[in-house]
Amino acid sequence: MSLENGFNIVDDALTLATKDLEQRGMPSDEAHIALLIRLRATVSPDVLKVAEMLSEDPELFSAINDDKAQNVDSVIG
Repeated sequence: MSLENGFNIVDDALTLATKDLEQRGMPSDEAHIALLIRLRATVSPDVLKVAEMLSEDPELFSAINDDKAQNVDSVIG
């Protein structure tokens, strides 16, 4: 599987989960918060630490998020 296909699968899963929560009456922001909290609780502390370190690298963040990279300043700043 290519890296791009992997990202597309993750994006599709997040979109599906968000839409499902919204259809059940949860506002979009709350759905995103719930997904983040649940994901953080399901991974090991070591994986979480690595993910946090990698997400703080602007170049890596931009490369992974590609079309979403223009939002880096609004998310980080």
